Amino acid sequence: MGVGPVSNSNKRIVGFIGIGNMGKPMATNILKAGYHVIVRDTAVSRVEELKQFGAQAASSPKEVAERSSIVITMLGGPRSIQDVALGEDGLLEGLGPGKIFIDMSTDLPSLSRRLAEEVVAKGAEFLDAPVSGSVKTAIEGALLILVGGKTQTLEKARPVLQTMGNRIVYVGDTGMAASMKLVLQMHSATIMLSLAESLGFGSSLGLDPSLMLDIINNSIMKTYASQSKGRKIIEEDYSTQHSLESMTENLDLVAKTAVEMRLTMLPLTDRTTEIYHSAVAHGEGKLDFSAVATEIERIMKVRLSRPSNPESKVSENRNSS
Repeated sequence: MGVGPVSNSNKRIVGFIGIGNMGKPMATNILKAGYHVIVRDTAVSRVEELKQFGAQAASSPKEVAERSSIVITMLGGPRSIQDVALGEDGLLEGLGPGKIFIDMSTDLPSLSRRLAEEVVAKGAEFLDAPVSGSVKTAIEGALLILVGGKTQTLEKARPVLQTMGNRIVYVGDTGMAASMKLVLQMHSATIMLSLAESLGFGSSLGLDPSLMLDIINNSIMKTYASQSKGRKIIEEDYSTQHSLESMTENLDLVAKTAVEMRLTMLPLTDRTTEIYHSAVAHGEGKLDFSAVATEIERIMKVRLSRPSNPESKVSENRNSS
């Protein structure tokens, strides 16, 4: 991770809640930029690791907010966000005038709007600012950051956001960034499943999966899924960058938002969600979301992988099913 940050008393104090796979490198990059950082996570070991690089620990979300001028959350979903923000000793209790709360989690747009109302009532400001990228891009500080809220608030928070991302896109009013993140996850999940199904169909016809992937990636049909995930399928390398379980939870947020907005249900995404849930039920949830290909293998009774490692990285449940 490099050396600890250089102290700069002119910079705002940043609170960071949620030191997970993505949150840890994001908080680390804020530290490296010279900010004083107050951290909070249920996993004490993660907090202790960041303390070695200059972070300070807080005993509650409320304390994080009290000690910080900008508070960032990077949590696992709406339930965690509600607990941290609105629960006992929650960060809302520590907010006041001049403070900014930035939720960078993947969240329900409706919850983002509710949080904004609660935050404004405290005299503070709110941004929903979910990210797009992987652990690798988080480490590199190269995330795409989507932002919803007031433009004036974005400009105040921009220097901190720039420590974590190399592209910041203003999407619109509160909740619009959260909405756009769901669009991205919906698209990513369906494209990933489409690639797996296409490879499964071709394999059933006797085509070699590696050859198919090579042809796809050298045609106008190439996608992020085929270029960055296709080889993981062929080599049965489902080392996690974005977990299948997390992607499934994101698809559930899409479905819940559609119900809240009284939208006609989404036939492609509905079926996609069912297949992701089935893959989780078969024990693949902790693997990369490209492991949804194993569910296609089960359904179509084909074999897509040509593992380079003799020790399969897929769960035993798959091989016994």
